[in-house]
Amino acid sequence: MCRQIDLRTLAEMQAPERAFLSLYLSGPAAWPALDKQLEQTTALLGDIPDEKEYFAQNAKQTRKYLKQHPPAGPLCLFACRALDFFAAYELPVAAADLVWVDSSPYIRPLAEMCDEYETFAVVVADNKVARVFLVASAKAQDERRIKGEVKNHVKKGGWSQQRYERRRDKQLLLYAKEIAAALADLQRENAFARLLLVGSRETLAEIESALPAELKQKLVGEKAMDLHQADAVIEQELFALFFAAERAEERSRWERIKQAYLRGGRGAVGAEEVLRAAQQGRVELVVVNRDAQLFGVRCRDQDHLSAGRPGACPQCGSRSLFQVDLVNEIAELLATSGADIDFVEPLPGLHEVGDIAALLRW
Repeated sequence: MCRQIDLRTLAEMQAPERAFLSLYLSGPAAWPALDKQLEQTTALLGDIPDEKEYFAQNAKQTRKYLKQHPPAGPLCLFACRALDFFAAYELPVAAADLVWVDSSPYIRPLAEMCDEYETFAVVVADNKVARVFLVASAKAQDERRIKGEVKNHVKKGGWSQQRYERRRDKQLLLYAKEIAAALADLQRENAFARLLLVGSRETLAEIESALPAELKQKLVGEKAMDLHQADAVIEQELFALFFAAERAEERSRWERIKQAYLRGGRGAVGAEEVLRAAQQGRVELVVVNRDAQLFGVRCRDQDHLSAGRPGACPQCGSRSLFQVDLVNEIAELLATSGADIDFVEPLPGLHEVGDIAALLRW
């Protein structure tokens, strides 16, 4: 999904005033309620004629598109007649139903999906057969099967057993190398962020030994388990393993930022500090609690962005302001500068400093 949608291009779009409509639709059944919300939003913009006109045009184009292309599943769309822009994207998983009016596309739900559903590779293997596949946006694809046919251990003694075991060890080594080569090919074709190994303990150990250094760095979890279980059970274990690794990485990233801040180094905490660093292009990584509600304002006169809810623009004094989701604004800034944002399961320490923190480049 992140390859299909160019978040950087969306993040770089800015319209005059609140001329952008962003709509997230969880499925066909959600459309009647969202359509009604479009009507209500048009009425609520009645005291701002220009924005009401922009919205009415965007809503008209949205209705026309959905009538001509009835949604089969989750999607998001962005409309801005002021910039003559319209785009719709099918989503692999549903986001919360939403109508959003702003001066730019509302990309926070997409950024969260890209973070939560990183592309990862999986090897499910025992001594008989290995399945190597890519999981992107919670869906498996590009599956490859490799036959092992490694013989079982024998209990006979003597020289014949030793020769048998040496032959067996060689078979297992060649099998593991073939699996590692398949992973390297997959990495070149579709770069993945993480690697999981599931299957028989002996096979997994041999595969890990055969991995090149680059792939060993991507290995975040492995689990020995009986592969004779139903596919649904194995899949459940895989995702449990993936999300456990994800939560551990979130805590590790927050710890890096915290230590950098405590040493008076490359750390920033709280909405104002992180926003300022993001505007300067100094951010390498942001961690933000997934449920964070951070507010900001943008002024219509000079397009200045500020944290909090000031009554006037701190930079130019304008009182013509509109409220924005500051997490979305920061996500846009990071997308344009090539920085990462990690939406984490709520961390108490992070909440105490304002729900957001950053590791800085300088």
